[in-house]
Amino acid sequence: MSTHPYSVGLQHVGAYQVSGIPFCSGSQMPGDTTTSIRFQFNKVSKRLTFKSNYAHDIRIHFAPYQAGVSPYTYGAITNNNFYTLAAGATVSLDVKCKEVFVSSTNAAAAASDEIQVFAELTNIPTHLMYSLDNVTGVATS
Repeated sequence: MSTHPYSVGLQHVGAYQVSGIPFCSGSQMPGDTTTSIRFQFNKVSKRLTFKSNYAHDIRIHFAPYQAGVSPYTYGAITNNNFYTLAAGATVSLDVKCKEVFVSSTNAAAAASDEIQVFAELTNIPTHLMYSLDNVTGVATS
């Protein structure tokens, strides 16, 4: 008999196999090129889908675009640590995270719901997800 309690975690394969808790949100793009929009999840994600309704390219990143936004020390701007989503495009990413950021490549006036985020969530609590600050390719010095 095992003395370890059975629970979910980041290395728990079953949590990803039975994932599918839905998350849907949309946002207006900021009217500048440095402000990040933050989408926070109540569970760790398995898969993210982004749909752009914006007339310009959008950056997707896992830390704020600018350095020094609490609690992050570093920003995605360093070394271009972001994915650029073309205007009007859709992309899906298999990634575990507790939050994601988007920013605009153009300071154009914004309309409603120009970026839509759809997430497939696990049942893993977000406090178990490690920080992505200063992770190579995310937000490094």
